[in-house]
Amino acid sequence: MTAGLHVAEGIDLPLELVTSSNGILAKKGAGKTTAAVVLLEEMHQAGVPVVVVDPKGDWYGVRTSADGRSPGLPIPVLGGRHGDIPLDATAGELVADQLVDRQLSAILDVSEFTKAEQRRFLRAFGDRFYRRADRTPTHFILEECHEYLPQQVRGENAALVETWQRIVKQGRFKGLGVTMASQRSAAVNKDVLTQIDNLFVLRTTAPQDRDAIKAWIDIHADSKTILAELPTLQTGECWLWQPERGEPIKFRFRRRRTFDAGTTPRVGEVATSPVRTTLADVDLDAIAAAITPRTETNGDNDTHLRAENARLRRELAAAAATPARETIIEIPAPTPVDPATIDTLRRAIADLSAVVDQLANPTTPAPTPAPAPRAARTAPTTKEKNPSTADRPTMSRSDGDAPALRSGAQRMVLALGRMAPLRLTKSQWGTIARLKTSGGTWSTYLSDIRRAGLLDETPAGYTLTDVGFEYLGGRPDPLSPLELQDHYRAVLRRGAATMLDALIDAYPRSLTKEELGAAAEITTTGGTFSTYLSDLTRNGLAHKTATGIIATDILIHGAQLNQTISPSV
Repeated sequence: MTAGLHVAEGIDLPLELVTSSNGILAKKGAGKTTAAVVLLEEMHQAGVPVVVVDPKGDWYGVRTSADGRSPGLPIPVLGGRHGDIPLDATAGELVADQLVDRQLSAILDVSEFTKAEQRRFLRAFGDRFYRRADRTPTHFILEECHEYLPQQVRGENAALVETWQRIVKQGRFKGLGVTMASQRSAAVNKDVLTQIDNLFVLRTTAPQDRDAIKAWIDIHADSKTILAELPTLQTGECWLWQPERGEPIKFRFRRRRTFDAGTTPRVGEVATSPVRTTLADVDLDAIAAAITPRTETNGDNDTHLRAENARLRRELAAAAATPARETIIEIPAPTPVDPATIDTLRRAIADLSAVVDQLANPTTPAPTPAPAPRAARTAPTTKEKNPSTADRPTMSRSDGDAPALRSGAQRMVLALGRMAPLRLTKSQWGTIARLKTSGGTWSTYLSDIRRAGLLDETPAGYTLTDVGFEYLGGRPDPLSPLELQDHYRAVLRRGAATMLDALIDAYPRSLTKEELGAAAEITTTGGTFSTYLSDLTRNGLAHKTATGIIATDILIHGAQLNQTISPSV
């Protein structure tokens, strides 16, 4: 890694900028994007992953040298007209997982998204990346941040601003830094902008933008002289405030080494076709496959599924009502409806309901497919061998001896297998399987699993029988503490996951309600805090003590043999 970030002749900024919160403010054409690209080039040379949010669609130029004739930086471009891989607005979490797991730099070109699609993608991406961050230094560059982190926060923007405000405020301890760049200083959300550690200001002329800058630098330096200079700065020239490092400094950013695809075309000028570098060390096909959202619709659209669901419900209602009509009109009873037919209809409705719910809430990750079932041995027939499944009928088989389970039931079995040897309560099981435990769908799937002889249930909770583990292809390794923590972060609601992180960081010390609320930035007097705390205690992740609230031992030490998660009293 280099000793510093060489941004100008005689100016080497410290590598700590990678995990700091920075701002680049300037009017259009003053060199703002070039300044951000220079930071990217220096951080990339230092071996730091950098993720750029590009709402303009011109950052693809970093893949080419400045003259457009040779390769530039080997950074994949996701989305946009010049992307290596298409980007779906619903794939925010999938993209975050790939970048975290592979420790990759990337350009996220969101220029082809609508405003609503940008909000959806960036919120899911930012939230997932923050939760998954593993203290590997990573830097975000948020180009034209006023477009998605505006000063005027309306209902549709609130969740997005909250997500990135959290990264700016708390990302450093997870290794995350942010550089926010904007040509409209007055339009950037002030709750985010005031959190920055280092401020780069280039040429600025609009009074409202200079006022926004003045509000920040008044705290840190004598602003009169500097503000007076801002309208006359040369392109690329800037003032840099680093309050923790002394007086402001003035310098001019060096030229960028990569192609500037955002220059304004001149009349009669022939557009340059830049030569982009190949990505020999990046498996684009694997990334493309991983970030493509999947559904279980098999090509059927939402309208068709809803119509089919409604038709089956009408048939079930008619079948169930038949005996009552016979009695009322006093006619000879027809041949009774076959109970197996009614059971088949109930199962079909349960499957369709699960798919419709998935379509109605596309932000919810698609169900994790169960491993391909292996041939399972015949269920035990004696109570001495397996008391929990003895004398139970075995479900019909569709593939040799493998149980014929629907996707929802497979998800429930997989949830128990992943948490073994822990016994789960009904509530915990539903949370991990991402299924509601009330209603007919859960009951139908539960009946299927019982009939297949896969379920071992006692007053202490649920786990799998030997047949259940064979269905999964064997007993999975117990979850490590980090795996268990990451698993719950993924399935809990965001607020509950934030509280969970605070309790993990404090362990073995307990937190008072006020301390927990402050750490999670959630008011303790409202119903939201109580709801999230209930999520944690109900799932055995936290419990109350005489001194406050503490993470349970199992969350810290992992799934060891013969341990169980017990719900809080």
